[in-house]
Amino acid sequence: MTLCFVRSTLRVFIAHGGEPWRRETVALMHMYPQVYMDIGTIWIAAYNAREMIMWTRPVLLIVALVTGLAVAQSQSLAPDTLPATAVAQLVKSLDAARAHSRHVWRDTPARNGDGTVNAYIEISRGDRRKWELDMGAQARAIDRVIPESVGGFPVNYGFVPQTVSYDGDPFDALVLGPAIDGGETVRGVVVGLMYMQDEKGLDSKVVLSLLGAGGRPHHELTASNQQQIGEYFRRYKDHEIGAYSKVPGWGSVAEGIALVDRTHAFFLKCRERSGRPCSVAP
Repeated sequence: MTLCFVRSTLRVFIAHGGEPWRRETVALMHMYPQVYMDIGTIWIAAYNAREMIMWTRPVLLIVALVTGLAVAQSQSLAPDTLPATAVAQLVKSLDAARAHSRHVWRDTPARNGDGTVNAYIEISRGDRRKWELDMGAQARAIDRVIPESVGGFPVNYGFVPQTVSYDGDPFDALVLGPAIDGGETVRGVVVGLMYMQDEKGLDSKVVLSLLGAGGRPHHELTASNQQQIGEYFRRYKDHEIGAYSKVPGWGSVAEGIALVDRTHAFFLKCRERSGRPCSVAP
């Protein structure tokens, strides 16, 4: 069994991950998207307990290494410091919102008492127009149109109110399910997190589902959803000169909630730090 680490992309490649470790390696691939494995077959029979232990130790080591790698990736893609450029954009957005006594981004809570998360929908699923909220006008405006060859957004797209992310914009939210009209504010349950980077920096997006029976998510974030959504956001800027986007992996429900809380903390604590980075570390 061979391990190869690629530091620049935080990936692990494991060769010869077949028998007797086929089930374990497949499980690792499902758990950690940064793991790539060759499911080659190596038939080895364990004749006694000592030999079984000998072959189990490498798998335990791999689990420990990959778990540490996942933690490192999570920390690198969700730092507790807001860049100075994002702080400046936060101040600018707050100044623009002052024209309104009630503002959907400034005054709608990020989370509700029942733990659900609010999301303002900018782009309806299937729409090729990249709508964005104009903070001063408090109305959606078209930023650009996605080419027909790329297609419409595969998921409802918007943001969590009272948040600011690492690029200075509100923290993006993806809402699963049928198309929702742009301009609506919905309440959802966190079902995951899509890590993303573009030419402006970190641009991850929390994934939400509307509420179903008993307050449970009406839609699950399936592997098929991840593939479809991730592939779209990997290529939706390909036509833009000087722009790019990468989706290095997916985060858990807990990571999604934590990033909602962190970007809300940025919104609350960083407005007086214009021109300087702002840390919300405990």
